[in-house]
Amino acid sequence: SMTMLKLNITEIRKFCLAVNFSIAVLLLIGFNCFTVQAVPQAFTIAFNVAKTHSVGAVAPTNRETIQQKCRLLTAINPRSVIISSTMLNSQAVNLKFTEFSQSSSADTSEAIGQSLQPPVIILHGLLGNKRNFSSIASSLSKQLRSKRKIYVVDVRNHGDNTHDWRWDMSYSSMAADVAYFCDQHNIKSPVIVGHSMGGKVAQAVALLYPKLVSGLCIIDIAPVEYTPENDGSWRAVKLIIDALVSLDLDGRPGVTKKDIDLDLRKTVEDPALRSFVLTNIDMDRSTGVLRWKINLDAITNQLDIIAGFDLGENSNFEHPLQYEGDTFFINGGASRFVRSVHMKTIADYFPNHMLTTIRGAGHWVHAEAPDATLALLKKYLDR
Repeated sequence: SMTMLKLNITEIRKFCLAVNFSIAVLLLIGFNCFTVQAVPQAFTIAFNVAKTHSVGAVAPTNRETIQQKCRLLTAINPRSVIISSTMLNSQAVNLKFTEFSQSSSADTSEAIGQSLQPPVIILHGLLGNKRNFSSIASSLSKQLRSKRKIYVVDVRNHGDNTHDWRWDMSYSSMAADVAYFCDQHNIKSPVIVGHSMGGKVAQAVALLYPKLVSGLCIIDIAPVEYTPENDGSWRAVKLIIDALVSLDLDGRPGVTKKDIDLDLRKTVEDPALRSFVLTNIDMDRSTGVLRWKINLDAITNQLDIIAGFDLGENSNFEHPLQYEGDTFFINGGASRFVRSVHMKTIADYFPNHMLTTIRGAGHWVHAEAPDATLALLKKYLDR
């Protein structure tokens, strides 16, 4: 029987534990328990389950092996189409977004059509949201020589994604969210632009799903691990997060944003940065109490994961991950997030990269030097 089975992740895990690893993978894919777009992910999930529970298993170690096995499965089951750029629907977050085009812009979650040129997906940084790039996205949609749709997206646990908060903030999971977003809305070969944490997500998408991405633009972040001990910039980020945790909004009825701003002055001296941080707080109209628009608990718990760049390549891939497409790094001249010591890692991951610096701009390059950032993005996209 080739009946479509609907199993959730818990049921899939139980199934993998109950039978031999190889048989589990064959049956799960053969019976379409996974969506047809997620065949390669079946191997990874089943192996991780087996590894976690010490079940004897030999997992595919590289993409070529996975693709070869998937081709064999396709011959057995014609419906098992290989699209390696997507994730199980039950694992990915249905990301909220705003679409900008030359004709109009609208905040929507409806099905998306294709533009004449590959669209652009823009990902914000930690504590940000899709509105951070609304001005640049609107300008790009109007000023690019080649017509493109521009999508600014809220990454998981940020912005308007309060409908589906998650504990996991790994870059492989956040990359899977973006891959699912593309699959869900029929977006083909996008150029992905990302700032800070969103830049790491963009790099993860390109490295894990290279055939999905037609271009990459990274704003002031490197594919490396940052630590408070060795990186003053990341130490400042951690201090901000610690300050937010100390606010304890739930235990302070009647407190206002002005009160919060006064509290944050002790740690965050820059008024523009405080204003940015305060965009993550709004008023619950039903209770009159301030609340977080971000999943602060998950962000705090996963901060070391966010600081790193672990894509699991050491255990899951025989060869280092690499994206050979055109990659453009935009660095803030007054920022320390991209340094000379990072260049070898950047070159290893992205052999066809170019880096330029906007003098005088700090980490929030797009906010401090919007015209220069827009000009560079236009030059890259219209090349």
